[in-house]
Amino acid sequence: MAIAKISHEAGNTKAWICICKNAPILAGFYPCNKLGNDMEPIIRSDWRRLYVCAASGRIIDQETLLVVGKSPKAKRLI
Repeated sequence: MAIAKISHEAGNTKAWICICKNAPILAGFYPCNKLGNDMEPIIRSDWRRLYVCAASGRIIDQETLLVVGKSPKAKRLI
């Protein structure tokens, strides 16, 4: 099984492109817990620098850009 990894927009290392083609200007990405539920990204909390793709529910490690999980039923804070 191949390891899934997201990429960046061409020329912009801060803008992610999910495997599903979601981008910041589309559905976007949100800080989340290991279950994919939105959370405030507070340093020294239980936040592990994870983000969820708002389109596909893929959970992404901010440091490696690896897809570390998927949560189709992720809960949003809004």
